[in-house]
Formats: sequence, C-alpha cells, structure tokens
Amino acid sequence: MSEDGGREGTRRVRALRVVGPDPATPPPSTAPPVAPPPVRTPPRPHDDAGRRSPHRPGRGTARIPVYPRVPTGPLRLPSTSFAGRPRPGEDEPTTTPQTLPRLVPADLPDVGSGQVEPVGPAEPLVGDDLDEGAGERERLRARAEHFTPEDDVLTAARERAAEHGIVPIGAGAAAALTFLASAGRARAVVEIGTGAGIGTVSLLRGMPREGLLTSIDTEVAHQRLTRITCAEAGFGSGRVRMITGRALEVLPRLSDAAYDLVLVDAATVEYPRYLAEAVRLLRPGGVVVLDNVCWTGRVTDPARRDAISAALRETVRLVRTDERLAPLLLPVSDGLLCASLLP
Repeated sequence: MSEDGGREGTRRVRALRVVGPDPATPPPSTAPPVAPPPVRTPPRPHDDAGRRSPHRPGRGTARIPVYPRVPTGPLRLPSTSFAGRPRPGEDEPTTTPQTLPRLVPADLPDVGSGQVEPVGPAEPLVGDDLDEGAGERERLRARAEHFTPEDDVLTAARERAAEHGIVPIGAGAAAALTFLASAGRARAVVEIGTGAGIGTVSLLRGMPREGLLTSIDTEVAHQRLTRITCAEAGFGSGRVRMITGRALEVLPRLSDAAYDLVLVDAATVEYPRYLAEAVRLLRPGGVVVLDNVCWTGRVTDPARRDAISAALRETVRLVRTDERLAPLLLPVSDGLLCASLLP
C-alpha cells in the first residue's frame, strides 16, 4: 500500500471516530428535557387603586398614591391619660399624669389582652368611678349643710316635728332662708306651709324688726307648734300672722307686688300653681324660694312618672323659661329653687 493510501485510511477512521457514537458511551435517554425552575420574584403589594385606575405607569402620567386600608375588627379605646409626647425643646413631664375616668361598654372585652372577638351592639356606657370627685363633693355638701350650727330653739323644734310626724326644712336650707331674708331686707314675707316653725324662725331672724311674716297652713296643730317655736326664739305674736286654710284659696286675697319674699314648702303637687301666685305677689327684686325640688332625685329621674315628680319637673321648667325671673338652684338640704323677679 502506498503511503498516500495509508494516510487517507487513517483520516477516515479518525473521522468515523469523531462523527460516530462512542461504543463505551450509553445511548442518550429518551425522556424529555427538564426545564429549569422559574426564578421567583418578591410579590408586589396589592395596588387596587393602580389596577382600577386607567392611568397606568408608563403612559406619561404620575402614579396615583395608594393609602393604607382602614383596619377592621375591634378598635382600641383611646388613651386615658393627659400626658402626651413632649414638644421639641420641652423636658419630660416630672409629675404623674392625671388619669381620666374610664368609660367602657358593659360587655366590651379587654382589647388589650389580645382578644379579637367581635363586639356586639353598643351598650349604654357604664363608668368605673365615673366621677372621682363625687365623694369629695358629698363631703363638701355635708359640711355646707351643717356650716351654721343650730341653737337649742331649732333643735327643740326638730324634736317636736319628729313627734308629730312633720318633715321639717333642712338645716342648710334654714340657714339659706336667714341669709336671703337678710340680704333682701325682706319686710313682708309669705310662708306657704308652716310646719313646726323652723322655717318661720329662720326667716324672722333675717328680717328687720318691723318686718311681718304671713304664714299659711291647713293644720291648726302645726300653727300651734310654730307659735311655741317663735316664742322660744323671742319673737312676739305681732311678728307673725297665722292664716288657717288652703293656700290656693288664701293667696288670691293677698295684694299684688307687695311682698319681698315668698317661701313655698307645702303640697308638692301644687308647686306650679304656688309659683304663679308667688310671682304675682312679689315686688320687683323680690325672691321666691321653693323647697324640696331635688327630693329623692325625682326631677332628674326620667323613669318617675308620678304626680309629684311631674309637678317638680314642671316647676323647674317654668322657673327656667320665665323671662321675668332670674333662677338659681341651691344644692342644700333637699334643694332650694330660688328665683328673683327682675325689675
């Protein structure tokens, strides 16, 4: 064989070895190729406003800002402290912040404990010590009630009232009557309801010596007790004029605009009618005083529908809406509703 022929054969063998499959190599698998796993990208926040808006990014318009959604579920109660973050340049508060009264619905779960139970319909608010100063005010009222100590005359009159089943005027109200009579220099006074004489003596002690008090009552026994109390206090019979009868029948016989002060302490259901008569009797600047307007909380309790409660509410309404009167409520004893007739 020639040298060229040998070289040519060698090249063919090499070409076959390069082109053909390798006998030692296993045949390729017939399974389909496996695609590489997709590359995950971080999820984009929901953009409902951007998705629903026709102004998409890339169209030459600014992107509409997306505001956070309002959270749902139970809401936390507001903070019950006055203390807030200090303003720039201010020091931290050195005193203990004052705590506000806590108002919570009756069946509201403790949202601070992690409960997420749905809250039912709103219930009336109940307070855990709604007014922390209520006890202090009660102490002040008790102090005001006994600020002016009563002497032996009024003490004995209260004992006689208890023996005869008479509910006398309170100590604080009695002191207020003396003050009002003295401040107004009341010379002519009408008292509707004599009682045991405690209110009568209290008024006389504030009136000048020439003053005359007219007392009206249906009970002769009450007027007898009043005369005893007046005598023990040193007031003669000429200072008091006793009239026995129903006030609504006696009052129309008294002169108009002739009296400086009218005290109403009789049948509560007749208070609106007594008020009308008292305003007629008063001179300009005169004062009408109605006792027991806050008795047992009847005025402020809407559940009470009895005749006494209705009469008290009507009386308060008349005093507050009458443009001729300057009203004042004194929280002493069972409540004194006062009104001055404007000139």
